[in-house]
Amino acid sequence: MTILQTAVTNFVSVDGLKLAYRRFGERSSLPLVYVNHLRGSMDTLDPLLFNSIARSREIIVYDSIGIGHSEGSVPESISEMASVLVKLLAALGVSKADFIGFSMGGAVVQTIGFDYPQIVNKLILAGTQSGIGEGVALPPREVLESAGANNNQPPTEDDMMNLFFYPSETSLALGHAWYQRIHERKVEGEGRKGYLVGAGAQSQLAAIFKFATDTCNFDRLADIKAPVLVTNGHTDIMSPTANSFVLQQRIANAQLHLYPDAGHGHLFQVPELYAKQLELFLSN
Repeated sequence: MTILQTAVTNFVSVDGLKLAYRRFGERSSLPLVYVNHLRGSMDTLDPLLFNSIARSREIIVYDSIGIGHSEGSVPESISEMASVLVKLLAALGVSKADFIGFSMGGAVVQTIGFDYPQIVNKLILAGTQSGIGEGVALPPREVLESAGANNNQPPTEDDMMNLFFYPSETSLALGHAWYQRIHERKVEGEGRKGYLVGAGAQSQLAAIFKFATDTCNFDRLADIKAPVLVTNGHTDIMSPTANSFVLQQRIANAQLHLYPDAGHGHLFQVPELYAKQLELFLSN
């Protein structure tokens, strides 16, 4: 089986731009499409998580416009990001898929559920939130500032520990192990494309702000008819854990799973367990 560390980087044209993607794992009737978090690229993905998922199904990961190995400038709206993904899948001949979106990617996946239900089988919303509405909690100002701080420089390991993991000895130890894993990919002739910086990161922050402050995005949760799995850590400071409960309550066919001793990056803290629970949801 091809693994994340060695999966071939392919390219497809979307709106005249070259978009990079990797497609690997056990062949399955429906691929699982992963939509990444703020500033993340394909080269910052956790191989233990994705290789564990890939044992039972095909995975598609990609760099959207302006990110990592792809051309262009990052869109300043979540709806544009969703449109790019739909065009990418059309170019790959994928008419229906399962989708998992983490953090900012969860907003993109919600939009896929609103606007493109015909291509959706099931959705996973990890560490994310809806637009503002009843019961939705905003992260503390210092967390927002920390997430966007120094966006002309990539986040450090300490930055990621603070934002993604719970401040316990066990969570941080698992977080440091994750940080080592995301540097495992080394393909000859292919330079590493790490975290997004500069204008692209600013555009993503602008897109997140627009999505989160649009009350229509809260109301449209009722339009999502596909089965949904909502996941989070028990103390997420980036997208407060209470918002995961709101998603589960507002989406008609949603279930919720919270991980103890974990924060925003819960799926990277227990990747093998997460992959098993993901497969249980997708296969039933």
